[in-house]
Amino acid sequence: MDQSALLSAHARVRSSKLQKGRDVVISGSHNDCVYLNHDGWLARYKILHKGSRQIIDFILPGEVFGLPACLFQRALYSVATITDATVSTIPLDMIDNVFEKDPALAKTLFWSIAHEAAILGEHLIDAGRRSAYERVAHLLLELFVRLKRVRLTGERTFSIPLTQELIADALGLTTVHVNRTLRALRDDKLIAMDGRSIVIVDFEALSLLSDFEKSYLSELYGDPAQGARAKRSILS
Repeated sequence: MDQSALLSAHARVRSSKLQKGRDVVISGSHNDCVYLNHDGWLARYKILHKGSRQIIDFILPGEVFGLPACLFQRALYSVATITDATVSTIPLDMIDNVFEKDPALAKTLFWSIAHEAAILGEHLIDAGRRSAYERVAHLLLELFVRLKRVRLTGERTFSIPLTQELIADALGLTTVHVNRTLRALRDDKLIAMDGRSIVIVDFEALSLLSDFEKSYLSELYGDPAQGARAKRSILS
């Protein structure tokens, strides 16, 4: 039985259009599905006991998420949509069955975990060692490279649906500090902004000042064509 026939036999992969502000994974609940984000943006986050929110990562179009939540009795973090999004839900037990038949799918899921861990490592450095100026610069470069991998950027231009509050919660800053830092990056002619559209004016200078080195993103994706084939096999 080929991959498509094997998955069709289960017939339990479903795609849903989700509105902005909806939780897909809820911290503390049992999770038994892996998800593929087709479009839209989501955030992985945690609410602390005093009510403050820490955004751990943003989930961009084309990315797989939810596997770590399946490996613990209860999900450690929540995932919510930042924008409207289309998400496919793949039951974990179905993936278990496919692993033996589809090494490309297994590799894609493995790299999704490695990709997530690499990003979290850089975000830990953000919180521990980078200044606010460096944190914002690093985040913008990271998002640009991740979006470029799925062809959602221009040569140096990209659009993000992030409010200053979301950026602040991701970087451990206040919204006032984020606003001031974005203005400083514009004044220093490193970026330009028009609404939600951002232009990286000087990629090299921005990379140098924030210690940004993109190999932790690009190399983890491996062969994009192979990843695309594996994702298509899930949804066939």
